[in-house]
Amino acid sequence: FVLLLGITIVSILASLTIFFHRQSTLEHLGSQAGDNTHLLSSFNAQQIPSLIVSEGKPILANPAYYELAKELGVEVLESSPPSIERLFAKKEKSASAAIFRLHHTTSHNDIGEEIIRTLDAQGEYNSYKVRVSSIAEGQLWQIMSVANHETSEPLLAEAPVGLFSVASDGTVLKTNSILQGWLGVDSDTAPTNMAEFIESPGALLDSPKSPGRTVRSDTRLITQKGVVSPVVLMGGWHEMDSGDVYASVAVYGHSGLGNRTDESAESIKDASEENVLIESMTQESQTANLDASPSAGMGDAPFGVVRIDSTDLNTAKIINTNSALSRMIGHDIADGADFKSLFAPTEASKAFISAGINVQDGPADMRLSGAEGHPVDVYFSEPNTDGCTAYIIDISSRKMLEDQLGQSQKMQAIGQLAAGLAHEFNNLLTAIRLNTDVLLGRHPIGDPSYPELQKINQTVSRATGLVRKLLAFSRKQTLRAVVLDVTDTLSDLTHLLQDVLVERVKLEVVHGRGLLPILADKGQLDTVLLNLCVNARDAMLEKGGGTIVLTSAKVSDEELERQGIALRDTGTYVRFDVTDTGTGMDKETKDKIFEPFFTTKAQGKGTGLGLATVYGIVQQSGGHLRVESELGVGTTFSVYIPTAIGDTQISPKPKPQIDQARLKPSDLSGEGSILFVEDEANVRVIAAKTLRKRGYTVVEAENGDEAFEILEGGDETFDLMISDVVMPGMDGPTLLKKGRALLGEAKIVFISGYAEEEFSDLLAEEPDVTFLPKPFTLIQLAEKVKTVLNDNTDE
Repeated sequence: FVLLLGITIVSILASLTIFFHRQSTLEHLGSQAGDNTHLLSSFNAQQIPSLIVSEGKPILANPAYYELAKELGVEVLESSPPSIERLFAKKEKSASAAIFRLHHTTSHNDIGEEIIRTLDAQGEYNSYKVRVSSIAEGQLWQIMSVANHETSEPLLAEAPVGLFSVASDGTVLKTNSILQGWLGVDSDTAPTNMAEFIESPGALLDSPKSPGRTVRSDTRLITQKGVVSPVVLMGGWHEMDSGDVYASVAVYGHSGLGNRTDESAESIKDASEENVLIESMTQESQTANLDASPSAGMGDAPFGVVRIDSTDLNTAKIINTNSALSRMIGHDIADGADFKSLFAPTEASKAFISAGINVQDGPADMRLSGAEGHPVDVYFSEPNTDGCTAYIIDISSRKMLEDQLGQSQKMQAIGQLAAGLAHEFNNLLTAIRLNTDVLLGRHPIGDPSYPELQKINQTVSRATGLVRKLLAFSRKQTLRAVVLDVTDTLSDLTHLLQDVLVERVKLEVVHGRGLLPILADKGQLDTVLLNLCVNARDAMLEKGGGTIVLTSAKVSDEELERQGIALRDTGTYVRFDVTDTGTGMDKETKDKIFEPFFTTKAQGKGTGLGLATVYGIVQQSGGHLRVESELGVGTTFSVYIPTAIGDTQISPKPKPQIDQARLKPSDLSGEGSILFVEDEANVRVIAAKTLRKRGYTVVEAENGDEAFEILEGGDETFDLMISDVVMPGMDGPTLLKKGRALLGEAKIVFISGYAEEEFSDLLAEEPDVTFLPKPFTLIQLAEKVKTVLNDNTDE
């Protein structure tokens, strides 16, 4: 009881102390004004939220202040107004320092001003200008909302990119007028969620939301009218004291984006990227206040902003820059430094500096100074007597994509040429092989001509291997993808690798743990790893030997992101590393190693198709290939192979060859009517002649059009059609679709030097179609025909 009584007395005394302190403060203020009542009435009538603070404690607030507190979700007590700290409980971390500075505004420095950003009770992002004035025995705090056009900040108002800020859940907090113009909206109809105008918002929203982290992504911008344009998205994450995070985002495009007119934001037109950006910049610059605080609005920009004092770029000095530009260059930039020092001293930069500022010419492609030397686009605001503002946008990702596209187009052209040559070469090899088989039948073992004929066949086999490499490079070979156990696959390959390595080169195999099964063609995967190991062996022999480390490992999403590999919708990848301690490669060699026929080996010691084959197989398998190399240290090739998905089971090991041989028909003679369609006469004639000797009735057609005429004539009923896939005029798949009804129950065998996958999608509805790759032997042809027709008979 005594304790409770004591607490009550202390509380009463504290309340009286606060009351009399407030009264004495008001009386003191009133004595200075001459009329306490009039002063209080004027204070309460103020539309600006205002608060009187004495000795760091809130004393008196006007109704506008209490209203603002409610808007910000702050509980208001009748006994005393909420403090500034409570008012901005959800503030950025930088605001803590701002409030601290404002509290130290005294009569010596009179007035202090700071911008504080916060989220209100509805989750909307707002900025407020807080002004503190010194008064007798206290301070007067006034809080003014910063209007939208002020919040965009003068320097960023001219930025030639679309800008917006977004909460972690995708809610759009603010957009700039340029982005609104691209989208065809205004401030009242601006989108409320990022997904409404960005095609793949997950690239940003699903990324780690670490303060200071920058995310770059190629995506597409969707306008209000549904027009889609490819753009680059670059955003940076920021955190508030409350733990809330938001991102400031810049969007700039690879291709044309619509531009808004002066009267309306509803008109979307096609235009070049440069014209759109410059026109938008010009519109904004008409209302921009370049005399504002020089650093205003620059801090959160995810691109470089620099103000210069002159329009003569040769003599222009830097007034100030933002932190993003310092990060791009790799060091702090001193105020007063030469503007031209930002760029690498090249002929292009000299021409750029000499040309001066010309807004209408669009962006200049430059390269920054510094260790990394990022490629950038440089835009300028409309110049005035005080200089202008330069916007420097990192286009490293775009340049990399352009280089990759150029290389891809070149490789595609070479691949198409290689595939066409391989197809024609396969026809020639097939003709050679078939005719040689006929001669071997006339000149058996013991005949003087037998050894020479066998050498012809061996040469054909070598040429067939070369053709397979060309097809692998052009991704037109047949892959038989099965589900494989990674550990078993590497273990089986180890025995083969030991045969090709020499004593001076050791092999070390490191198996990863808990690896998922992969989906790949075992033979082709063995070819990939074997080629890489042989290349590693040859590189290390130049240094007298070494160790090859063959590793399998799991792959994390973070690693895929670092390597620029898109995440799969289902499943992931397993990585195979082949690391050597050889001579390594310089950048020029590294850029060319996957080109066909490029080799660093001496003449006669390599075809230059090994790595081209590896590249083709990996790409056709749905995987990815990366290489890291350092001169004098060694090279690591990393092969990413997709994992199997669903309920698929690991494929059993293949049966021994003797078991496979027992499955082949021993008697290759038979009966049946065959339509043989082949545009290469040397192949068609010898193959048809051989089948007739086996007992079959064969009708020949030199192309798809002739074959269709035969089917339309209806003079023959066929049990089997053998057709080439690629022929002049009507090709094999088209012939099948057009003549399916005329063929009736006939079986189909396609022959081709191309991959079965090249036309398998056309035959998805044809379960009876089988495939025989070129070049084939007479025995293989007879076995295929016998097997297919026997299946037909059994049914």
